[in-house]
Amino acid sequence: MSYKYIMKVIVVLLMAMLTSCVSNLTQEKQKKEKYTARITYYSVGQDKWGDKVACPQTPMAKEGITIAAHPQFKFGTKVHIPQLENKIGDGYFIVQDRGGAVTKKKAAKGKAYVFDIFVKNQKLMWNHAYNRPMYMDVYVINTPNG
Repeated sequence: MSYKYIMKVIVVLLMAMLTSCVSNLTQEKQKKEKYTARITYYSVGQDKWGDKVACPQTPMAKEGITIAAHPQFKFGTKVHIPQLENKIGDGYFIVQDRGGAVTKKKAAKGKAYVFDIFVKNQKLMWNHAYNRPMYMDVYVINTPNG
């Protein structure tokens, strides 16, 4: 076999592998669930719970990680809110908390899911509440088994 033939075979194989990888990435993106949801914020000092969360595996809320969500979204579910990238962490959060407001979808008057994002103090909470859109696209990336 000639060198040129072997190189053509290698190029064809590499292109097939690349096409397969791109296809897998596309399928992975399609597995995300997208919701337009009401975004609210909470912090320490609002109620008796402080920075304690409902998730048994997580003792305390952390800014840039903790998000409270409706019980449909199990603890440990990872979500992405692109509009909050570099504003609150990297825009990726983990469902670690609940709460009456998110469970009853109060902030959305029952019409949409509510995601309540933990921030470290009330000044930041009000800053985000007044300077960010009320509704944002939320992508559910994965849901833990169970």
